[in-house]
Amino acid sequence: LALFAALDASCPNDRWSKVGEACVPSQKWATTCNAAGTLTISAHIDHFYAAVPSTIKTKLLGDLVKKDGWAEGDEDDELKKTVALSFSQLEVNGASVIRGVYTFGPSESATAEAKPTVNNVGLELATPLSYTVTCDYASSIAVKISEVGIDANPTFGGTSTTGSLDIGATLIGADYSSKKWTIGDTVTLYVADNTADSLTVSVAIESCTAYSDKDYLQNAVPISKGTCYEDQINTQILAKIDLHVSALSFDAFKYSSGGNAAYVKCQLRACFVNSDGSRDTACVAAVDANDKQARDAGDLRCLTL
Repeated sequence: LALFAALDASCPNDRWSKVGEACVPSQKWATTCNAAGTLTISAHIDHFYAAVPSTIKTKLLGDLVKKDGWAEGDEDDELKKTVALSFSQLEVNGASVIRGVYTFGPSESATAEAKPTVNNVGLELATPLSYTVTCDYASSIAVKISEVGIDANPTFGGTSTTGSLDIGATLIGADYSSKKWTIGDTVTLYVADNTADSLTVSVAIESCTAYSDKDYLQNAVPISKGTCYEDQINTQILAKIDLHVSALSFDAFKYSSGGNAAYVKCQLRACFVNSDGSRDTACVAAVDANDKQARDAGDLRCLTL
């Protein structure tokens, strides 16, 4: 999701469009909020400047490439770049999101040609523009891991699908080097993220449940919820920080009737980590509340805290 902050009620040029009382970039403008937590922008020179004289356009484009690290786009007068975001965590319409923000516009060093000085008098030949692009990522992520259990010829592992951020769960077999197992083997599940250097998250496994069907509906067998776990399949919490569980294991099994596979669905929560190493307070509270809910229910064995 990309959101744009308005400059003012008057649009700078025809590469901008009026939406309500605001002006937003359009025409040769595209943004992609990447799963790694970066932003890819494709923009026209008219998004950088309100008016561009033909006499200095080539120089302005060149300075954006040389000074600001933009690359030439697919068409004339277009540029593209993947940028880092500045992150925070907040609640939007009742849902926790990790928000990344980037302020688009030419740097001061790239605008020298647009703002020359003549006889010690500063001039402006092209007006630089600046606006904000926002990427919102859901912090609660459902991960479905298919066919965890016993293959007729035990030669397969699990595959996972992730939410909008590149965060998921990985499975390994008993020897910690393969994704093969047979009944009774220990299956280890741990969370992993492949986010940009500018985004640090602490990912918690809030719950995992096994089902007998690929639609994740039938014969639910709880594996874990918070720091509580099903001990009849020898579930063990392997790694945690406070109540943030990041790795667990259980014995591979199959259902007494049906196929040779179980289908595991896990609910993960990503908490933004601030520059001082602290995790977002509201997100930590949500993880703690999930753990309390499991303990209050009394259906699973829980770690002694």
